[in-house]
Amino acid sequence: MNDSKKGGGIAMLVVVLGLITLVCALLLGVVNQVTDPLIKQNAIDTRNAAMGEILPEATDFPEVEVPEEMKSPEDKNAVAITAAFKAEKDGEAIGYCVQVAPKGFGGALTLIVGINADGTVAGAKVTAHAETPGLGAKSQDAEWIAQYAGQPADGSLAVSKDGGTINAITGATITSRAVTNGVNAAAQFAATLG
Repeated sequence: MNDSKKGGGIAMLVVVLGLITLVCALLLGVVNQVTDPLIKQNAIDTRNAAMGEILPEATDFPEVEVPEEMKSPEDKNAVAITAAFKAEKDGEAIGYCVQVAPKGFGGALTLIVGINADGTVAGAKVTAHAETPGLGAKSQDAEWIAQYAGQPADGSLAVSKDGGTINAITGATITSRAVTNGVNAAAQFAATLG
């Protein structure tokens, strides 16, 4: 009789634990459905604000199609081109804004790169990252990222440790290389557009 009471008690614990797990999963699903559209809209708003900062003279940013193989490249070291936009002023193209996702120290960064019609980098802005606070997170500092503006958009930029002209963030060379690779990938993609 004692063994059957133990078995019934364990079964009851399993049922209660299963119900708790089910309720938690349902709550997480509801929260995800509520917050997911807000998170996506926030990312779009952040991207649009960055494009406006990088190419402030542009009045319109129509989207340009990016081939699927560039959005999810098979080469693990390749930089993903996640979106592209033509920067227009009064209907004339003045450049492009390209959203890229280079791999940094803490994972992929989201970077908006502006390319002027004259073949120079208009600027760049890191809009999302998972880099180390105080080190790789400095990639968002306006003073550091400003060094890309005016550089040739020919895909040849490199950090100074690699013989280039871009000063790496102290203690965050991997992040600095990732941003530089992102700028180069954006420049190369923009070159194919016009």
